[in-house]
Amino acid sequence: MGVMERPFQWISRILSLGLRYDQATAVGPAFQQEAWIRKIMKEAKKRTYSLETPLSDVTFILLDTETTGFSPQRGDEIFSLAALKTKNGEPLDLYCSNFRPKRRIPEHVEALTGITNDDVACAPLLEEEIHHILSFLNHGILLGYHIQHDVAFLNEFLSRNYRTVLQQTTIEMRKIMECIYHDSFPTLDDALSFYHLTPIDRHTAKGDVMSLFEIWKRVFIELQQLQIDTLHDLYTLLSQCS
Repeated sequence: MGVMERPFQWISRILSLGLRYDQATAVGPAFQQEAWIRKIMKEAKKRTYSLETPLSDVTFILLDTETTGFSPQRGDEIFSLAALKTKNGEPLDLYCSNFRPKRRIPEHVEALTGITNDDVACAPLLEEEIHHILSFLNHGILLGYHIQHDVAFLNEFLSRNYRTVLQQTTIEMRKIMECIYHDSFPTLDDALSFYHLTPIDRHTAKGDVMSLFEIWKRVFIELQQLQIDTLHDLYTLLSQCS
């Protein structure tokens, strides 16, 4: 977990955005957080990997969320998020947290995930954790199953509250598998079944991200065997089976 900046640190950041000192000292924590988040997004945009970077040197961050529905534009929210940093097919660090949504978790989602409204009643709000999440996601390429669902929810939240969106490159795990094996894997369950893997805590963010890791370990080895050694090689593979 990160530590919020001391007053003189965030005042310096706000001054760097072009405000006068008297304006900087007058703003509150909300502006402080927005300024910090926008700076993190700019840093993420700069930290892109060269196409010739070996896959073994890339930090791939596996991401999964649980949401109250399928439409962030209509008010559905993230109530659980997990992310696992990996490098060279090995785990590095895990972030996992539940959040207290403003919208109640529907009964059918409670039944699916096993996470109830009572479970998240004392959880932090997403806005209270977003700086930790962005710091965690800031140094890698995001990888997931139906990753655009997760990114869409994060981007809607960031756009609505901080006028920014994620800058990280995202790659769809399903597409990598379908390009490698020339077969269809519509769901995470299909991918798990292909590798004869038994999911643990399916439809929870942490459980699904750990299932993603078990798949990624095997996919990473397969990429090596196919001599898909660099990001350029990987992007070429993905472009050829579009």
